[in-house]
Amino acid sequence: MYLSGIDPTQVSAGTASDMAVAQVGQLAFNTTSAGIKGYIYVKDSGSGITADGYVCDIDGSAYTAVMCSTITTAPGTGAGKAVGVARAAVAAGSYCWLQIYGPGVVRTSASCAAYTLINSTATAGQLDDDASVGAEIINGIVLDTATGGAAATTAAWIQWPNVGRTL
Repeated sequence: MYLSGIDPTQVSAGTASDMAVAQVGQLAFNTTSAGIKGYIYVKDSGSGITADGYVCDIDGSAYTAVMCSTITTAPGTGAGKAVGVARAAVAAGSYCWLQIYGPGVVRTSASCAAYTLINSTATAGQLDDDASVGAEIINGIVLDTATGGAAATTAAWIQWPNVGRTL
């Protein structure tokens, strides 16, 4: 069963009262003026999530999340894993909602182009279109606008993202 009406910026420390928010792996959908948005409830793996828009790999068995990088997405480590986008900064070991569907913002490197394949980078939580050898394509995230001259959060369409093929 899905939840609705959640606060996607809510972060919980994991105390007994916090667990009433949702079970890890729970899906939720909200209807906003921008459209329908989908989320999954996860636990941070222990390294924290920097801020809104930072991209994370999701371990599908434990529903833990770690900021996406060329290390966490590598074959044998992250290939095929689900991906989500944080809507708030998350302290190490805390629980949060990651966006998996709908319009949102995504952290990207400077000059990342709109409507092109984007990939993991060495910078945790940040994507780029540089097609670096050894990086992985992140399927299901499409930028609606190009990123300017500095790394930033950029408008995007998010549609059930996952770690794809290695470049």
